[in-house]
Amino acid sequence: MIKPLTICFSLLILLLPSVSLQHQTTRVISGKGVFIFGPSLAEVDALSSDESETLNDFANYSDKIATFVRAEGITCEYVSARQIKVQYATVKVFIVNRDSIEFGTILTDGIQEPLLLKYVLTDTNLEEKCKEYFHIK
Repeated sequence: MIKPLTICFSLLILLLPSVSLQHQTTRVISGKGVFIFGPSLAEVDALSSDESETLNDFANYSDKIATFVRAEGITCEYVSARQIKVQYATVKVFIVNRDSIEFGTILTDGIQEPLLLKYVLTDTNLEEKCKEYFHIK
Protein backbone atom coordinates (compact mmCIF):
# COMPACT_ATOMS: atom_id res chain seq x y z
CA MET A 1 0.00 0.00 0.00
CA ILE A 2 1.29 3.44 -0.89
CA LYS A 3 1.55 5.87 2.02
CA PRO A 4 -0.74 8.94 1.88
CA LEU A 5 2.15 11.36 2.16
CA THR A 6 3.87 9.73 -0.83
CA ILE A 7 0.66 10.08 -2.85
CA CYS A 8 0.26 13.73 -1.93
CA PHE A 9 3.88 14.53 -2.80
CA SER A 10 3.38 12.72 -6.11
CA LEU A 11 0.31 14.86 -6.80
CA LEU A 12 2.14 18.04 -5.89
CA ILE A 13 5.09 17.15 -8.12
CA LEU A 14 2.79 16.34 -11.04
CA LEU A 15 1.09 19.70 -10.81
CA LEU A 16 4.24 21.78 -10.26
CA PRO A 17 5.25 24.56 -10.86
CA SER A 18 1.88 26.00 -9.85
CA VAL A 19 1.67 24.38 -6.43
CA SER A 20 2.28 26.29 -3.26
CA LEU A 21 3.25 24.04 -0.36
CA GLN A 22 2.23 26.76 2.05
CA HIS A 23 -1.17 26.12 3.66
CA GLN A 24 -3.62 28.92 3.02
CA THR A 25 -7.00 29.50 4.59
CA THR A 26 -8.42 31.36 1.56
CA ARG A 27 -7.17 31.42 -2.01
CA VAL A 28 -8.45 33.86 -4.63
CA ILE A 29 -8.15 32.71 -8.23
CA SER A 30 -9.06 34.36 -11.51
CA GLY A 31 -8.58 34.00 -15.23
CA LYS A 32 -8.80 30.90 -17.36
CA GLY A 33 -7.82 27.67 -15.69
CA VAL A 34 -8.53 24.31 -14.15
CA PHE A 35 -8.12 24.39 -10.38
CA ILE A 36 -7.94 21.00 -8.73
CA PHE A 37 -8.53 21.09 -5.00
CA GLY A 38 -7.88 18.60 -2.25
CA PRO A 39 -6.17 18.08 1.07
CA SER A 40 -3.13 19.99 2.26
CA LEU A 41 -0.03 18.09 3.38
CA ALA A 42 -1.17 18.36 7.01
CA GLU A 43 -4.60 16.96 6.12
CA VAL A 44 -3.04 14.04 4.20
CA ASP A 45 -1.29 12.88 7.37
CA ALA A 46 -4.68 12.33 9.03
CA LEU A 47 -6.27 10.28 6.22
CA SER A 48 -7.64 6.79 6.81
CA SER A 49 -6.67 3.91 4.50
CA ASP A 50 -9.96 4.28 2.55
CA GLU A 51 -9.31 7.98 2.10
CA SER A 52 -5.75 7.18 1.00
CA GLU A 53 -7.12 5.06 -1.84
CA THR A 54 -9.35 7.95 -2.87
CA LEU A 55 -6.34 10.26 -2.79
CA ASN A 56 -4.39 7.83 -4.97
CA ASP A 57 -7.20 7.80 -7.59
CA PHE A 58 -7.48 11.57 -7.32
CA ALA A 59 -3.74 12.01 -7.94
CA ASN A 60 -3.81 9.69 -10.95
CA TYR A 61 -6.81 11.37 -12.59
CA SER A 62 -5.49 14.86 -11.76
CA ASP A 63 -2.16 14.11 -13.41
CA LYS A 64 -3.89 13.01 -16.61
CA ILE A 65 -6.23 16.02 -16.75
CA ALA A 66 -3.36 18.43 -15.99
CA THR A 67 -1.44 17.03 -18.97
CA PHE A 68 -4.53 17.34 -21.20
CA VAL A 69 -5.49 20.94 -20.31
CA ARG A 70 -1.91 22.22 -20.40
CA ALA A 71 -1.59 20.82 -23.93
CA GLU A 72 -4.60 23.01 -24.76
CA GLY A 73 -2.86 26.09 -23.30
CA ILE A 74 -4.99 26.17 -20.15
CA THR A 75 -3.49 26.77 -16.71
CA CYS A 76 -3.81 23.91 -14.24
CA GLU A 77 -3.15 24.37 -10.52
CA TYR A 78 -3.57 22.40 -7.31
CA VAL A 79 -5.22 24.30 -4.45
CA SER A 80 -5.42 23.15 -0.83
CA ALA A 81 -6.94 26.25 0.77
CA ARG A 82 -10.03 25.68 2.91
CA GLN A 83 -11.93 28.38 0.99
CA ILE A 84 -11.50 29.11 -2.71
CA LYS A 85 -12.86 32.33 -4.22
CA VAL A 86 -13.06 32.45 -8.01
CA GLN A 87 -13.36 35.92 -9.50
CA TYR A 88 -15.08 36.13 -12.86
CA ALA A 89 -16.90 38.63 -15.06
CA THR A 90 -14.84 41.39 -13.35
CA VAL A 91 -17.23 41.80 -10.38
CA LYS A 92 -18.60 38.38 -9.49
CA VAL A 93 -17.20 35.86 -7.02
CA PHE A 94 -17.88 32.12 -6.85
CA ILE A 95 -16.96 30.59 -3.45
CA VAL A 96 -16.11 26.96 -2.68
CA ASN A 97 -15.72 25.87 0.94
CA ARG A 98 -13.77 22.65 1.38
CA ASP A 99 -15.45 21.96 4.71
CA SER A 100 -18.15 20.05 2.84
CA ILE A 101 -16.25 19.05 -0.33
CA GLU A 102 -12.80 17.54 0.24
CA PHE A 103 -11.91 16.85 -3.41
CA GLY A 104 -12.95 18.51 -6.63
CA THR A 105 -12.16 20.58 -9.68
CA ILE A 106 -13.14 24.11 -10.67
CA LEU A 107 -13.24 25.10 -14.34
CA THR A 108 -13.19 28.82 -15.06
CA ASP A 109 -12.64 30.97 -18.11
CA GLY A 110 -12.81 34.23 -16.15
CA ILE A 111 -16.02 35.30 -17.88
CA GLN A 112 -18.87 32.82 -17.42
CA GLU A 113 -19.83 31.29 -14.09
CA PRO A 114 -17.24 28.71 -12.98
CA LEU A 115 -18.16 25.03 -13.09
CA LEU A 116 -17.66 23.11 -9.84
CA LEU A 117 -17.06 19.38 -10.27
CA LYS A 118 -17.41 17.81 -6.84
CA TYR A 119 -15.44 14.85 -5.53
CA VAL A 120 -13.18 12.55 -7.54
CA LEU A 121 -14.07 12.17 -11.22
CA THR A 122 -12.21 9.92 -13.65
CA ASP A 123 -9.84 11.51 -16.13
CA THR A 124 -12.27 10.59 -18.94
CA ASN A 125 -15.14 12.42 -17.20
CA LEU A 126 -12.92 15.41 -16.41
CA GLU A 127 -11.69 15.60 -19.99
CA GLU A 128 -15.27 15.61 -21.33
CA LYS A 129 -16.28 18.35 -18.87
CA CYS A 130 -13.22 20.42 -19.88
CA LYS A 131 -13.98 19.98 -23.59
CA GLU A 132 -17.55 21.08 -23.03
CA TYR A 133 -16.77 24.04 -20.76
CA PHE A 134 -13.80 25.40 -22.72
CA HIS A 135 -15.22 24.46 -26.16
CA ILE A 136 -12.33 22.13 -27.02
CA LYS A 137 -12.74 19.75 -29.94
